[in-house]
Amino acid sequence: MFKNKPVPPSPNVTPMASLAAAPRPAPKPVPKQSGVPSIVSAEMTIRGDLKSPGDLQIEGAVIGEIEVGKLVIAEGGRVEGNIIAQNVKICGILSGSVHAGMVTLTATARVVGDIHHELLAIETGGQLEGMSRRIQSEEPKPMAEIEHDPAANDSESYESSVV
Repeated sequence: MFKNKPVPPSPNVTPMASLAAAPRPAPKPVPKQSGVPSIVSAEMTIRGDLKSPGDLQIEGAVIGEIEVGKLVIAEGGRVEGNIIAQNVKICGILSGSVHAGMVTLTATARVVGDIHHELLAIETGGQLEGMSRRIQSEEPKPMAEIEHDPAANDSESYESSVV
């Protein structure tokens, strides 16, 4: 009833043996946003630049540039460096400049540096030793563009210190 008949190979079909031997390109990593913030714990100090499209919470110390989607410097947290983010909430200490859409300084915030913002909120007790500059509604620029942007020096500036 059933007989083994040889089947001629089709010219458009690759034999299985040659598929297994052919090198495959490495898959490209796909960045994921988990919705969970990255955390620099209270016992940790990071020296270097941090860049992520996600959220970052700093409870320890970071010495370097930070470019993230949302940043929280917790009470007891410390940053020495410049920040670029969509949203920044500072409860700890910052020594450096901020370029962000929304910046909030809580009552425990201590900032030494300039803040470039669309919206700025400073709670009673929050301290800012530097200039506050309102920027137009646009995406925050990468750090390399800010350092070389002559227009950044043309905007109005205001010194503010809330005690």
